[in-house]
Amino acid sequence: MGKSVPTFRQELEKIESEWKSYRKALRREEKDTFDELFIKAKKHASASQYQAAPDPMESFFISVLLEQQKKIKRLERVVEDEGLDLGYISGPEQEKDSDLDQD
Repeated sequence: MGKSVPTFRQELEKIESEWKSYRKALRREEKDTFDELFIKAKKHASASQYQAAPDPMESFFISVLLEQQKKIKRLERVVEDEGLDLGYISGPEQEKDSDLDQD
């Protein structure tokens, strides 16, 4: 009989277990934020399973980045709806974010 391949959810549980000592060393509010990373990754477990990346951490990071990007876009819409101009990045050239996208 062939060797069964673990699901992404199983791989994610394994990763979470491997990082248990790291989590234990965090402050309470950081633990909550750390836990949120795994919640974000679980939201995309089906897509991650479909991708079947050799290293499950790749799918973990992409899933977390995707959720972070969605949050950034929601916040940008709120800022825009409120008529605020937060498009400048602090630095010597003070470029607008939209200017950076043109490269």
